[in-house]
Amino acid sequence: MTSRYDLHCHSNFSDGALSPADLVMRAAEREVTHLALTDHDTTAGLAAAEHAIAEQQLDLQLIPGVEITCRWEDFEIHLVALQFDPNADRLQDLLNQQQQQRLARFEQMLAKLHKAGLHVELPIFSPHQMPTRKHLADALVEQEWVSSFDAVFRRYLGKGQLAYVKGDWVRLEDAIQIVAAAGGVSVIAHPHAYQLSNKWLRRLLQEAKDAGVTGMEVAVGQQSPGQREALATFANELGLSASAGSDFHYPSNWRDLGKNIVLPEACVPIWQHW
Repeated sequence: MTSRYDLHCHSNFSDGALSPADLVMRAAEREVTHLALTDHDTTAGLAAAEHAIAEQQLDLQLIPGVEITCRWEDFEIHLVALQFDPNADRLQDLLNQQQQQRLARFEQMLAKLHKAGLHVELPIFSPHQMPTRKHLADALVEQEWVSSFDAVFRRYLGKGQLAYVKGDWVRLEDAIQIVAAAGGVSVIAHPHAYQLSNKWLRRLLQEAKDAGVTGMEVAVGQQSPGQREALATFANELGLSASAGSDFHYPSNWRDLGKNIVLPEACVPIWQHW
C-alpha cells in the first residue's frame, strides 16, 4: 500500500472533537499510514492513541507530535514538532509552562467575556485537556451569544478585540532548539494562516531556518493549488523540507484526515529525516 502521511491533527486533548482512539480509527479507515497527533502544547493524548492502534491492530504508524504556540516579532506562530522523544525533560518542561500560560490566558478571556455580559457556560475540562479559544468560540455560538464562529473572532476573540488576551508564549527560536534537543524535527505550521506578506513570510521562514527549523507545511487542508505551489516554491528556494497535514479538528465534508494533502513532486518530504 502506498504510504499516506498526515502530520497535523488534533484530538479532544486540545481542541479536536474526537478522542485519540477515535482519531486513529478514522485515520486508518481513510487509509492514512503515518499519522502525527499534534495537540496544542500537550503530548498527553499520544499514549491513548498508541494503545488504540495496538488494541485494534491498525495498519497505522503514530508519529509523536505536538503543536507549540510561539511568539515571533509581534506574531503568534505555530510550530509543529515531530518524531521526538515524548519523555524528554526539557520538552515536557516547556509544554508544562505553555499549559500554565494557556490556562491563565483562557481564564482571562473568559472573565472579559463575562464582564461584557456574555455569560458563556463551558463543559468541565479533563485534567489533561488544553482549553483554547476554539472552545470559547464553539460555546458562544452553541449558546447563541454570537451568530457564527467567524463573528466570535471578529468581535471578541481575534487579535485586538474586546476579549482578546495576548499570550506570553515561548520564543520561536527557543522552541525549535528544545525540539531538536529532544531528537525531533520541527516545521512551521500553515504558513498562509498568519496573513503575512510574501516579504514577511520569507523573513519568518528564513529566521526559523537559521534557528534550526527543518521544514514548513506545504500541503494543508482547505488550500488552493496556487497556494500549495507558492509554498512549495518557498520551501525549495530556502532549502526547507515539506510537510503535509490536514489540521483536522472534527469530521466535515471539506477537511478530513489524509484528504487533499499530497506534496508537489519537487518537494523534499519531511519524513525523509526519519
